[in-house]
Amino acid sequence: MKRKQAYINQRDKAKSTVKGKQLSNAHMAHYNATTRDPEANAFYHSTSWHKARELAFAKAMGVCECCGKAIGLDGKRGYVDHIVAYKVGTKEQSLSQTNLWLLCPECHAIKTRLEESIKEQSNGVNKLKHISREWWQKAIKERIK
Repeated sequence: MKRKQAYINQRDKAKSTVKGKQLSNAHMAHYNATTRDPEANAFYHSTSWHKARELAFAKAMGVCECCGKAIGLDGKRGYVDHIVAYKVGTKEQSLSQTNLWLLCPECHAIKTRLEESIKEQSNGVNKLKHISREWWQKAIKERIK
């Protein structure tokens, strides 16, 4: 546990330096170019997504909509997340404010892991299309440390 905390502290300190920010940006650019599919990459760099994301952040007033933690006070950014994941939802859902919510890094990580495990189940993609905000809130809160 001490090693993990030391790693996290070192990683966060590195991100606060100019060189650390450059490395982080380079990593994100590499991820976008090699891992993320081109359609999703184009969507997440579109003006319409940036506007929808800013509106969702403003509506949540910088507070995680799952655990209620204020976002940004500890230097960590929040995530405007799709309740019904972008890859399984419709084009209308991808920009709908009713399908977007603001999550802190911890809640977002938990939701992402849950999505991956559900996706691996039989008929998992169909299940993901029908999970509500309330179900996600309950499932995430059960897993918060």
